[in-house]
Amino acid sequence: MPPTPVAEEFARLEALAPYAVLDELPAEAFGRLATLAAQFFRAPVALINFVAEDSTRCQACVGIDLRVLDRQVSFCSYTVLQPGVLAVPDLRLDPRFVDNPLVTAPGGYRFYAGAPLTTPSGYNIGTLCVLDTVPREGVSAVEREALRNLAALALDELELRRVATELEREARARDLLMQQLRRMNRHSETLQAIFELADLDLLPDELAEHAVALVADVTDLDWAGLITTQGGTAQARTLWQSAGLGAGLGARLARPVPRAAGTDSGAVVFLDSAASLAQFCPDLVEAGVCVAAQVPLGSSGDQALHLVALRTRPQVWTATDRALLETVRRCVAGGVRRRALLHAAQREATFDALTGLPGRRAFERDLDARLAGGEAFTLVRCAFTEFAALNGALGHLEGDALLVRCAAALGAGLRDGDRAYRLDGVQFALLLSAPLEGERDTAERQAREAPARALSAARDAG
Repeated sequence: MPPTPVAEEFARLEALAPYAVLDELPAEAFGRLATLAAQFFRAPVALINFVAEDSTRCQACVGIDLRVLDRQVSFCSYTVLQPGVLAVPDLRLDPRFVDNPLVTAPGGYRFYAGAPLTTPSGYNIGTLCVLDTVPREGVSAVEREALRNLAALALDELELRRVATELEREARARDLLMQQLRRMNRHSETLQAIFELADLDLLPDELAEHAVALVADVTDLDWAGLITTQGGTAQARTLWQSAGLGAGLGARLARPVPRAAGTDSGAVVFLDSAASLAQFCPDLVEAGVCVAAQVPLGSSGDQALHLVALRTRPQVWTATDRALLETVRRCVAGGVRRRALLHAAQREATFDALTGLPGRRAFERDLDARLAGGEAFTLVRCAFTEFAALNGALGHLEGDALLVRCAAALGAGLRDGDRAYRLDGVQFALLLSAPLEGERDTAERQAREAPARALSAARDAG
C-alpha cells in the first residue's frame, strides 16, 4: 500500500464515516451497478468497495464472494489516492502489483480498472472496479467515462442513504424531544395540581392520598402507602397500587414499613439499590420490591406520618421523580403544619387563655346554634361582684389564680350538653339544657347561686 499523509488520510476517513458503510447496509442498488459494470466491460469480476483504515470492505460483488480484504494487498488502495480512473492492462507488468499475492497466485488477476467514489467534499472513500484473469490491451475513453458514471451513481445512492438516515435520526430525535416535552408537561401539570392541593382544607391522610394519586402514574409507582405512627404503634394504609401487584407483596404491605434512617431530619430517602433496600427492610426485597422511597410528612397532633413509594422493577428514581416526591413532602407537610396552626388559631380565638373556658366567640356561636335549633334552653349570665376587692388585696397574680379556680368551680358539675363561658373580665355565662318541668324552680335557684358557690369553692380551694 502506498504511503499516505496522516492528516489527509484522517480527513478521508472522516468523510467516509457519515455514510455508515461499515455497517450492514442493503446492497441491492450497489449490486445492480456492479452487474452493469461487469456486463459493460465483459469482465468476470466487478466490485464496489469502501476503503477503511486497514481494510477494504466490499459492498457489492459480482463473480466472487468477497466481504473484507486487507488494505495492504487491495488494488483499490491506489485508486482512492488519485482523482481519476486507475487502469492497469497487465498487473504483472506494473511494479506496484508485480509481487501482489492476488496477482502471483495461480489464476491470479491480470487486469484492473477502477474509478474512485468521490464525495461532494472531494474525498475518495471507495471504488467501483472490474477485474479479469487475463490481460487487456488498454481502457478506452468511453470505458473510463462509463466507470466514472457508474461510480457517480454509486455515490448518489450513498448520498440518498445518508440523507435518509439523517432524516430518520432527526425524526427520532424530534419524537424523543416530543416525548420529553409531553413528560415535562405532565410533570408541570402534576406539580401545579399538587400545589393547588395545599389550598384545600383536607385532613393529612386525605391530602397525602390525593397527592399520591397525582404522582403515581407520572412516576411509575407500583404501590404507595401512608404509615401512621402513634405512641410506638404503627399502622399502614394503602393509598395507591397497580393492578398487577402480586398477592405476596400485597400481604406484606398490609403491615407497616419501618422508618428509614434519614427521614427523622425531614429529608426524603431514596433506596435505589438492592443493598440499601435490604438494609432498610429485607422482607420487602424478598417480596419483590426493587426500589423504594420514604417521604416524611410531618406530625399531626401526636401522630407521625410518612409516605412509602415502591417499584417492583429495577428502575431508579430519576431527578424528575425525586422532585415530584419532594414536592409531595413539602405540600403535605405544609398542609399538616397549616392545619395545626389553624386549629391553634381557632382554639385561641374561641377559648379563654387564662381559664381554659370557651370565650365570647364560642358563646355567641353556641347561642346562635341553640336559637336556630328551636329547642328550649337556659341562659345564665353572672359576674363575681366581690372579685375586685379580692384581686386588689391579693395582687394580680394571685387574683388570676383565684379567677382560674372560680372558673373551674363554675364549670364543675355541669350535665352533658351544658357549657360555661368566660365573656370578659369577671363576666361569665352558662348555656344549660332545659330542665324538666318539676325541676325548673330548683334549676333557676341554682343558676342564681352559681357565682357565689363558685367563688366560695375557689376560696376554699385556695
